[in-house]
Amino acid sequence: MDLRQLRYFAAIAECGSFSEASARLRVAQSALSRHMLSLEKELGARLFDRHPRGIDITHSGTLLLTRTKRIMSEMEEARNEVMAQSALPSGDAVIGTTSTTSRILYGPLAAQFAQDHPNVRLRFVEGVPYLLLEGLDTGDIDLAVMVDPEPRASLVLEPLVTEQEYLIGTNKANMPSPHCTAADLAGLPLILLPRPAGSRVKLDRMADEAGIAFDVTHEVANVDVVRDFVERGLGYGILPYSSITPGANDGRFQAVPVEGLTITRTLVHRADRTPSPAVVELTRRVHDEIDKMVKEGGFGNIAT
Repeated sequence: MDLRQLRYFAAIAECGSFSEASARLRVAQSALSRHMLSLEKELGARLFDRHPRGIDITHSGTLLLTRTKRIMSEMEEARNEVMAQSALPSGDAVIGTTSTTSRILYGPLAAQFAQDHPNVRLRFVEGVPYLLLEGLDTGDIDLAVMVDPEPRASLVLEPLVTEQEYLIGTNKANMPSPHCTAADLAGLPLILLPRPAGSRVKLDRMADEAGIAFDVTHEVANVDVVRDFVERGLGYGILPYSSITPGANDGRFQAVPVEGLTITRTLVHRADRTPSPAVVELTRRVHDEIDKMVKEGGFGNIAT
């Protein structure tokens, strides 16, 4: 007994005659008769009662038909599942971000793809903006999430979220209130991200426009280290909301918004490359995860 015989058997039973089944299956009626005789011989039971007007299915045939329909249904489900699996994204996809973004985005993305798209091999890169741009140009990076990147004809920029920057200090620090201006920053020992971080570029531009100079006592490329330096009383830091929680919320330090200073996290990819299905799915998941974090308050009060 094989699947072909079962398919022929089911068609004969449903049509009620060998001739109609022959036409539907496009198989010679004599061939169908041979297959059914062989099947009945193997099973040791008659499946059809043959008479001049056609055929009637026997009790044994009814039992076999029930099982056959179940088998055919499961075969179709298996076929659909395999075809759907083969249509899922697969291959490599590389995303690069700066440290302020990697710490909040990479974990959720890795978990989502491990569960939903195990055939996609995600690679995560963390670096300063010029290295991310270089990776995009060479094709070593498919997507990058950057802070306020400069527009270029070769790039597509998709803004994700605009976030307020905060001045942070110890609980004993003398903080400006209720907000901080560029003039308030002039006399403070500052712990800042180095250029070419987008927030640092905007901060330096703010100082130039105000005609003041900042006292940068430490340049630190990692936001966790900035917070650690602040908690040790080494100076004041300037970081976005997502980088100061939960520290500001649980009382480890104070935080005051810096007037006129925001950052926009932006999804960046090359304009001249057609993305693979894996990269298309990665792009969608980045948008979804940022939108989810916005709704959950992960970026505080969104700047406008």
